[in-house]
Order: sequence, then structure tokens, then C-alpha cells
Amino acid sequence: MSDLLLKIKRHPKFPLAMAGLAYLLLTVTSAAALSVYFTDIAGSDFWHWQLISYIIMLGNGLTGFSEFFGESSFYPLRDLLDYCQLTLVLPCYAAEMWINTEMGPGEIATIHAGLGIIAVLMYIVTDRKRRDLTDLALFANAGSLIYIAAINTNLITLIATAIVITGYCMYKRQEPCCMAPADKFNFAMVAFAFFSFASFDDNIIQKIKPSSWG
Repeated sequence: MSDLLLKIKRHPKFPLAMAGLAYLLLTVTSAAALSVYFTDIAGSDFWHWQLISYIIMLGNGLTGFSEFFGESSFYPLRDLLDYCQLTLVLPCYAAEMWINTEMGPGEIATIHAGLGIIAVLMYIVTDRKRRDLTDLALFANAGSLIYIAAINTNLITLIATAIVITGYCMYKRQEPCCMAPADKFNFAMVAFAFFSFASFDDNIIQKIKPSSWG
């Protein structure tokens, strides 16, 4: 079995197949999360930060397939959506969680998302992905999410946050920033889609809440 797996990994088409699988799973999971969140949690209300997270992930998954058609004209869009996914999804999740748990004024939620928006706007204007702004958007929001999770005894929020931060540190933070390896980070975002959605379900939260958290 190990020899077979080794042969599969060494096949020249293996990286392409893995990238295709990552885009497919990202598209399906983000579309499902977007649909169910919009109807069941947001009550068909568009004004939710978390919907932006899932829309960005869905767009990134769909445009990723253009990679397989050798169409270079789509590269700037793929690159932009990849960076938006990196710098906006977690901040928007933090903003939505801040509002959902009634942690404070809604303006603070806007600051959470604003950190990611600043990083994206700087990239659009200067064509540079600044690691300092990327780090600020991700680590500051991760710290806020950890605080929110601790106050509200929401273990799933901790898991969702850890998935994004771990994926960033392992796959996206090294030079060159921040495009490759996109497929591995996309697999992490597939897991994030699942856990982030579950973190808004009170029934699931209560079922897995550690007993030590009361």
C-alpha cells in the first residue's frame, strides 16, 4: 500500500489532481455553508460579515478552475481572490462572531473586518502583498476570536481559528508571499468552512463544550 501511495504521489499529474480536488471541495463546502448560513442563520438577511467570507471562498474556488485551461488572463483575478481569502475571511468571521455574541458595539466588528480590507486595498493600489498588514489582519483577529471563544465557551471557534492560522503559518507566510502552495491552504479553508459554520450552531457548541468550561 505504501509503495502504491508513493507511486501516486510521484505521478506528474498528482499536483494537478490535488489542486483540482482542493478547488472542488472549496467550491462545494463554501457554497453549502453560504446557502445554509444565509437561510437558516442569517434569516435571508444579506447584511452579515460571514456571508462575505463564504462568498470570497466560493469565488476563489470557482476561479481556481481557470488554472487548468492555460488561460493566463484569469491569473490576476485568481491572485486577488486568493489574497482576499487569506486576509478577509478570518477578519469577517471575527466581525460576525463579535456581533453574534454581543461582545460590544458593532463599530468594533467593523474594525475587525477593516484590518483585512486595508491589506487588500493596499495590494490593489500598490500591487504588493505586505506581510506586516497580512500578519496584523490575521493575528489580531485570531487574538480577538480566542478571547470571544473563551468568554463564550465556544471550542469550535478556537478550532476554526487555529485551522486558518496554522494553514497561514505553514503554507502561506513564507516567501514568496502569498500565492503558493494554494492547494494546501485551500484544503485548510475547506475545514474552516465546516467549523466556522458549526460555531454559530448553539446545539453543536453545547454538545462538545468541555466539562471544565462549565
